[in-house]
Amino acid sequence: MDSELKEILKGIKGFRDYYPEDYAEINHILGTMKKVSEEFGYEEYEGPSLEYAKLIEIKSGQELLDETFTVISKDERKLVLRPEQTPTLARMIANQHQRYIKPMRWYCLPRIFRNETPQKGRVREFFQYNADILGADHPAADAEIIAITIKIIKDTGLNSGEFICVINSRELMQSYVEYLKIPNYIKVIKIIDSRGKFLQNVIQKELVAKLSDEKKAKEKALEFRTIWEQDPKLEKDYSDLRSNHVFSECLDHLSEIEEKSVKEALRKIDLNEDQITKFYDFATQSGSPDFVINKLRTMEIGERAESALQNLEDLCKYLKLYNIFDDCEYDTSVARGLDYYTGIVYEFFDRTGSVVRSIAGGGRYDQLISAFGGSKIPATGIGMGETVLLAILKKLGRLKKYGSSAEVYVAPINKEVITETAEIVEEIRKQFKTLFNPFGWKLSKHLEDAGSRGISLAVIVGKRDLAENKVTLRNLKTGEQRTIVKSNLMEEIESMLIR
Repeated sequence: MDSELKEILKGIKGFRDYYPEDYAEINHILGTMKKVSEEFGYEEYEGPSLEYAKLIEIKSGQELLDETFTVISKDERKLVLRPEQTPTLARMIANQHQRYIKPMRWYCLPRIFRNETPQKGRVREFFQYNADILGADHPAADAEIIAITIKIIKDTGLNSGEFICVINSRELMQSYVEYLKIPNYIKVIKIIDSRGKFLQNVIQKELVAKLSDEKKAKEKALEFRTIWEQDPKLEKDYSDLRSNHVFSECLDHLSEIEEKSVKEALRKIDLNEDQITKFYDFATQSGSPDFVINKLRTMEIGERAESALQNLEDLCKYLKLYNIFDDCEYDTSVARGLDYYTGIVYEFFDRTGSVVRSIAGGGRYDQLISAFGGSKIPATGIGMGETVLLAILKKLGRLKKYGSSAEVYVAPINKEVITETAEIVEEIRKQFKTLFNPFGWKLSKHLEDAGSRGISLAVIVGKRDLAENKVTLRNLKTGEQRTIVKSNLMEEIESMLIR
């Protein structure tokens, strides 16, 4: 086999092959997303996998456009494989929103494509859950999106305390930046939103110099970033890191390293020392929603920022209403990278130490649809790829062991009863998922096949039983079996499956 063929058989880096056991894990997550969305009364929609590149540029800017896979059409138009779903949603709503009663509650589960460097929790093609409320300018809508996301995360297998939803307001942050008379709020927001990356880069540079091992330095720098983001008070046991002087030194100075690197980045965009001090103090408040609200109330932040703060305070009521208050924190550094967010933003993070990337993120984008020429329609929504959640569940061992989708295996004892067995199979399949191998196998091979697939119940069909209008039902896990009349078969199967 030549080298080119070997490379082809491996598949494209960052694109996954979904073997049945892999797809079952993905489907556990996607199925939960679908189920919870419909429990909340959301309607499913879809859009095309290809969009005009200009649509992405208008909505998300050149930065995201640079991460897309490009296609040139026959009429030489530049197209891209969708890197996210919100541009498509905004286009669809701008075209047809008059048809729908507001507020609209929509969700979808599209495949998304990003031309990024693959790493843990990040691939080039993935499924992304999107849920949006359109036409409701009220903090209750933001709370509902957060509540749906929390329920999905819990229903897939995580518990309270193993993840957190961090919430902030882009309007609050922008208003305070303008109050400090800082001209370019986008640059400032991007710096504070990248605090973890600044920390990671500084530590990596220091470790490369001390360890002379770039790979290990990169791994440890990511580990320190994870600690800083998930356990800033160092409450867990880090004896393995403290046993090494170089690592211990980093561990004990995470906050100082982060503060120094962020302030230096702010100086580079020409903030003065007073602006840096005030903004950094403002943008590093985190904790329970009530604590952060009370802390910000003691600061002088300006009239417009006060209005945005009131919106965050109102949101607290609805977080309590949905019984999700304890799964949420307010964090004034959270900005969400995309420029189109206008109000409340939210991001979900792992708290088990499994991954450093966010599980989900979203926020309010009240001006996006009007940017495409539609009416001004307030909107809020979440995006959640399945990859990060899958990585966490795998590491924690929370995914169900893979087995056949079949509930019942029907085994003809010999070739002579295959025709009658096929009729029985047809009847069973009306209610139960059923596997049938009409290959003339011996009973031992049938039972071996059913057992290897993890099927728990077998219907055994023999000539003697059929003569008495009966079949044998066997529990393959316990070995219990009994002969029953065919007319009672469905009832008996249901009874044994429940047990």
